[in-house]
Amino acid sequence: FPLRHHKRWLAEKIGPDAANSEHDFTRKILAMDAKNYHAWSHRQWVLQALGGWESELQYCNQLLEEDVFNNSAWNQRYLVVTRSPILGGLAAMRDSEVDYTVEAIMVNPQNESPWRYLRGLYKDDNNLLVADNRISDACLKVLNKDWTCVFALSFLLDLLRMGLQPSDELKGTIEAMENSDPETGHADIAVAVCSILQKCDPLRINYWSWYQTTLSS
Repeated sequence: FPLRHHKRWLAEKIGPDAANSEHDFTRKILAMDAKNYHAWSHRQWVLQALGGWESELQYCNQLLEEDVFNNSAWNQRYLVVTRSPILGGLAAMRDSEVDYTVEAIMVNPQNESPWRYLRGLYKDDNNLLVADNRISDACLKVLNKDWTCVFALSFLLDLLRMGLQPSDELKGTIEAMENSDPETGHADIAVAVCSILQKCDPLRINYWSWYQTTLSS
């Protein structure tokens, strides 16, 4: 612990010229342990204190190509997109990042990291999230292939709660997924999604059962 602080003190004394060597140092550690917390913490400090943003997004791309389940790389990517002084901020990067993330989701829908990243790209702007058809389309495409994908179902449920007006295709997909018997189905699509989640996510069946009561109230 004191050694890390001493290393930072030295790097600060050297200034921006130390950025490259410090980034190389953390690259070597992360090549051996891609989720090393201390290495990531130091790398983020170097970026914000000394610079080196120019190639950081590409570095995140590299790590995610090697392991798309690397949650640390997804976290780092979000830091770069939101704080890099050369990329223009989240608003400027959102469009291309949504495309990147949706593509990652379609490759492996059971990977929770890109679903979480996708939410982060909209922060608290629920209206913008609901208005982006790429999001609901992604949920629909995933569910058409795998109706048990909890991440797609829960994301869709949030969209519906935020005011998404479901397309006829989405309604038809959910109705078919829930039950082929119209007498036991739910007219409200959000309630229907909750019903499906109780089947697909038994560990949280009590939560989804409670959530369903909030929709009916």
